[in-house]
Amino acid sequence: MKMFSIAAAAASISAFAAGVAHATVPGFGPPPPSVTPVPEISALEGTAALAALAAIVLLTWERRRRAH
Repeated sequence: MKMFSIAAAAASISAFAAGVAHATVPGFGPPPPSVTPVPEISALEGTAALAALAAIVLLTWERRRRAH
């Protein structure tokens, strides 16, 4: 039964990450061309990486909790 709660938490984190990645702020557009270029990583990729990391941490925590 607890595995369902961990799976639900991981799904919630992924859904939150996708929502944050697609959020927009009105009035803000792409930076002007004179801005120094930075490594390209989209908000979706960054939040997906954070969601994956959080899911791994939650699963590891659950396994260690059950082992003791």
